[in-house]
Amino acid sequence: MSTSPYAHLVGRKLPGGTYTLPEYLTWLWQDTCLLPQDTEVAHPSLGYFIGMQGVGLSIQEMFDMMGATADSGVMFGETELEFFGTIRPGATFEVEAEVVGVERKEGKRAGVFDKFWFTMRCRDQETGEPVVTCTNTWIFPRKEA
Repeated sequence: MSTSPYAHLVGRKLPGGTYTLPEYLTWLWQDTCLLPQDTEVAHPSLGYFIGMQGVGLSIQEMFDMMGATADSGVMFGETELEFFGTIRPGATFEVEAEVVGVERKEGKRAGVFDKFWFTMRCRDQETGEPVVTCTNTWIFPRKEA
């Protein structure tokens, strides 16, 4: 394992922003998942969606930070959701985001790649209370390395 040339990104604050979870999206998500309709509580998996909508960058802009393109084989690694409160349909969420890790690795089959972690902290704008933290890991293949 060696140091990634992108390690300097660790600690970088991402723009963040706000996102209002539309009530219709909550309804559609519950319908798609064959869940009973609940107008007071959204499905927890929408925490990922809130974070990604409020991160303040497009996916391509995040790829650009890591020197990648949409066709360079970037893979979704994993996501971790930590809940502190209720995701309410129609609520507006403030999202703060930052890069929390970049690590260069090498595998026999995968070759050289960079693991890239970023965290999004979502807070209910009305109450100021934290609701969900989402940490994503993306894998950036480095064929040139």
